[in-house]
Amino acid sequence: MQEAGFELILMETRQVKAVLKAMPVKTDRRDAEGIARLLRMGWFRPVHCKSVSAQEMRALLSARKAVQKALLDIEQSLRGVLRNFGLKLGPVSKIRYEARIRDLVAGNSALEAASAAILRARAVLRSELSALERRVLTLARHDDACRRHCQVG
Repeated sequence: MQEAGFELILMETRQVKAVLKAMPVKTDRRDAEGIARLLRMGWFRPVHCKSVSAQEMRALLSARKAVQKALLDIEQSLRGVLRNFGLKLGPVSKIRYEARIRDLVAGNSALEAASAAILRARAVLRSELSALERRVLTLARHDDACRRHCQVG
């Protein structure tokens, strides 16, 4: 719309909702009239329009956080399953995690099957998390603001 010559103003949604809520009859037409009245009178709080690249970065960071949470949840779930059988995993590194699980469940076919499925899912999550981490680091290396924050001295 800006390219067509129109002025673009983003309004704070909670403020607009509160003003429009006071109207007795709610229709799309009346909402539009209420928003136009707010604009004419200047009774609005403008908000910053995020760039497409900022929105893409936020999506990438949100995806990374979701995969991290899923990975942690699946690891804790496996710990809980083992704990029900009196098996404690204890402190273990990410690299040694799978071998330690396999050692603990050896000899119990039900636990071996359950843990194998969870370990396969964990492996997929770890590879996806690794790919997302690489992508975020690549973008951070090429971002001026990130480079400025990482400088020492």
